[in-house]
Amino acid sequence: MSASLIDIAARAGVSIATVSRALNGKDGVKSETRERILTIAQELQHTVPFALRGTATARTATICYAVNQLHSPVEDDPFYPIIMRGVEEELANHGYHLLLTTVNSEQVTSVETFKPVAEGRVDGVILAGPDISSEFIGELKQIGVPIVLIDNNLSGTTIDSVNIDDLQGSQWATEHLLAHGHSSIVALLGPETWFSSARRGFGYQLAMQQAKLTPHIFRAADTTPETGKALIQEALAIVPGLTAVFTANDAVAFGAIRWLQQNQLRVPEDVTVIGYDDTLYSSLSSPTLTTMRIFKRELGMLAARRMLTILAEADLEERHPVQTLLASELVLRHSCGCKE
Repeated sequence: MSASLIDIAARAGVSIATVSRALNGKDGVKSETRERILTIAQELQHTVPFALRGTATARTATICYAVNQLHSPVEDDPFYPIIMRGVEEELANHGYHLLLTTVNSEQVTSVETFKPVAEGRVDGVILAGPDISSEFIGELKQIGVPIVLIDNNLSGTTIDSVNIDDLQGSQWATEHLLAHGHSSIVALLGPETWFSSARRGFGYQLAMQQAKLTPHIFRAADTTPETGKALIQEALAIVPGLTAVFTANDAVAFGAIRWLQQNQLRVPEDVTVIGYDDTLYSSLSSPTLTTMRIFKRELGMLAARRMLTILAEADLEERHPVQTLLASELVLRHSCGCKE
């Protein structure tokens, strides 16, 4: 069995990042340190590093799909598992396997604690979700690991990603509420540091400003049903005459609707609600939820195709990151006052 980056780093007394830079011919490693690492790697029969893998036989034919699952098991989340199925289907069509891992904040603080990479078990990593730290993503990029982001992006640097055109989608959702005659519309969103949440806020603000109305954004640290319950209470206490709500996702919408109903406010008669994602439960809720449909399987397939292209271009001296935006569509149901 060949050695992992962990084994080499332990023997050399350096970090995994230093080992990776040395094996991949990157700058920032002293010549004597590089020579020591290369010698140890040869002694331990280490596998070919990421940037030097030029043939299919040198690869693991495995891609890691990592989700930062903060609040619930992955099987309870109706969003990222569907994206994963798109990834898996596309990879399988090209002879690649999928390694699924759910991670917490401690596991994504450093590549040294991220075993799929540290142990050399994968050819690349697809990171799904807005709450994976930019420092961790930057470290993976620095050591030459092929990466594709889903539902995330980094400011100040370009990296391969596949995202929803959330600015357009949130603008469309808000414009639909405006078309119903609403003027007191609030947005219940997640952290502004999350790429998708920030873009959805921008789209909502743009639509409100174009209508010459005051935007009202309420944010929380996450986007769960409990978030929706808390934010709708805050919004009703602050915004007079509130009649319509645009939410960060369906989970927040469900929480807001539940709180409204428990407090004798009817949806959509008293307060109209629009969600985002179009999960399975959107068509089963009462009232059924008007929402922006995200094509989740297609997100996964596009991310997998981009990863396969990156691996095929590994020998190129210069490779340019590609950032893809996938459009969403408005699905009209009862929570906005429309008929199905």
